[in-house]
Amino acid sequence: MKMHKRILSLLLAIGMLTAMAVTLTSCKEKRKAEGQVIIGTGTEANGDWAYSAFTSNPNATDQDVMTLTDDCLTVTTNEGGDYVLNDSIVKNYERTTDADGNATYTFEIKKGLKFNNGDPIKAENFLAWKLFLLSAAGKEMGTVTAEYNMIPGGADYREGKVDYLEGLRLLDDYKFSTTVLAKGYDGNSYLPYYYDLGYAAMRAVNLTYWFGEGWSVKDDGKGAYLTNSNGKSLTVADIGDTVKEAQFATKDRVTAGPYNLVDFDKSANQITLEVNENYAGDFQGQKPGIKKIIIVKTEDDTVIDTIATGGIQIYSGIADGAQVNAAIDLIDNGTIDSSYCQYDRAGFGYFQFACDLGPAQFVEFRQAIAHLLDRTEFAKTFCAGWGGVVHGPYCTAFTMYNDSKDILAEKLNTYSYDPAKAVELLKSAGFVYNKDGSDYVDGSGELRYKEVTAEQALNYDNFCVKKGDKILMSATLNWASSEGNSVSDLLVTMLANGAATKEAGVEIKQNVMTFPELLNYMYRQDAYGIGGDYSVPTYNMFNLATGWSGGVYDFSFEFTTDENYIADGYNSTHCYDEQLDKLSMDMVYGVEPGDYATYLDKWQQFVIRYNEILPRVPLYSNIYVTIYPNSITNYQEGPFWSYDRAILYADYVGESAK
Repeated sequence: MKMHKRILSLLLAIGMLTAMAVTLTSCKEKRKAEGQVIIGTGTEANGDWAYSAFTSNPNATDQDVMTLTDDCLTVTTNEGGDYVLNDSIVKNYERTTDADGNATYTFEIKKGLKFNNGDPIKAENFLAWKLFLLSAAGKEMGTVTAEYNMIPGGADYREGKVDYLEGLRLLDDYKFSTTVLAKGYDGNSYLPYYYDLGYAAMRAVNLTYWFGEGWSVKDDGKGAYLTNSNGKSLTVADIGDTVKEAQFATKDRVTAGPYNLVDFDKSANQITLEVNENYAGDFQGQKPGIKKIIIVKTEDDTVIDTIATGGIQIYSGIADGAQVNAAIDLIDNGTIDSSYCQYDRAGFGYFQFACDLGPAQFVEFRQAIAHLLDRTEFAKTFCAGWGGVVHGPYCTAFTMYNDSKDILAEKLNTYSYDPAKAVELLKSAGFVYNKDGSDYVDGSGELRYKEVTAEQALNYDNFCVKKGDKILMSATLNWASSEGNSVSDLLVTMLANGAATKEAGVEIKQNVMTFPELLNYMYRQDAYGIGGDYSVPTYNMFNLATGWSGGVYDFSFEFTTDENYIADGYNSTHCYDEQLDKLSMDMVYGVEPGDYATYLDKWQQFVIRYNEILPRVPLYSNIYVTIYPNSITNYQEGPFWSYDRAILYADYVGESAK
């Protein structure tokens, strides 16, 4: 293996960012979109194109398709991950505050903007989606949002007490505003907010496509509201079916992004996109240079062969180190006419607990599981030199991490591979019995049990036994594992079937399923329209990865202990730790934009607490490598700039004669 494949230095990083800046500023000239590229993705699409309305963490491929097809936003993120105004959409913008500290964000949008079907985009299109999300109908349909507590009149609007939203105003055909309360109806303070410009992000949607014929937004002076000229009302009965159909529809979608969704073949896991000629451009006015994009789901065991034979041309953000090395070998030996770029991943891989189900509800048990896996060796094996282990919810691409290395090194538990420590923690957690109620003998290799209450045993009957008036719960994790996944395979070898796991008296039962099924069980609802009841807690371990599409690090509400927010779909780990919840909120709310010192202090406290109670066990953070064909030029990805953004700046130059 050539040494250049593994060398990442500050100089290279600076060079990459410089090259990226050149790319993003040198290709805005008008040019005709030509050719096509085939992009491989390791994440199976669910086909949910509803802007994360019904899930707090969208599927990665679904999110990429939404960015490529529907990015008509007032505020977006740039190549560095920072919030910026979208100058292709916004003509004028103003932020004002009142005597109570409430902030109003007022926009005038440009005239002449169009959806892909030619319909004009006006101010009402930017208000419509939020009016639906925050409505009583939206609540009944399961929309995930906390904004109703942040906007004037939002609480009453959410409960259906009023039919207008005071904090949203339609000012004229091309002008509108949104107001954010300094103190919300839930008692939380929402201003100042570290990522303040994010409050001003509003998305344009086509009312007819999403809600049906006859809908418009009106404002009689008290606030904006949705109304229908055909006598329909904003109820599930009148709009529910239309919204659900629009959410999962493939054909004839009315959108306003750089590409149109032409086809989604779910059985073949293939998505086809073609240029939207009505696209206004991204925040820099950039329009696509590639006419057609095909996105294909790849399988770990065949992806290198697929690259070698031209079945995919762009493989973005390769995480598996063995795949990285194999793909670069294809370039080096001339098998494919391609290049590659590399960058620190803005994300990390992990396995997650359901912290209210079975033994995963006990902190010491979760800590014990971490000690049963050699995470350093796991990261070394999986990343194969292209990444390493992390000990919290961060990645090496973040400035906060790089400014916190010393304190994190001092404060974080690295959960080193230590079976003896794991046994100690299992005993502290109360797993000190055999199935028959007798005292457990360390080293016996038998399955451990803990005496629990009926409440603690709830929904875990299959892994509990009754002995007289006692309930004994086994040290069993019921694992929802995604199919065709190399991380799953490695977890089976190194953890679930590991000798140390059995010797410690722990059992991890792997249940292989599709990724959409896994997410439904994690969210405890049929978020992806598969069909079936997922509401009963079933699994308490899930292997996943997360990434930040922008540089915005905001975990607010993700660990909420508020029953209303939990019912709305927040807190997929079901970790109800008040200190973690408070830190996740205080990190961004009450911190002035630009006050990095305060933000950094709160960020460090949050990471330290997260590391202690361990709702997720971090596994690795990668150096990402992306393979792309030499049939395109001006292609450069970065930590906060994946293929869904980078592809707009690429030019098609044609296949080589090779």
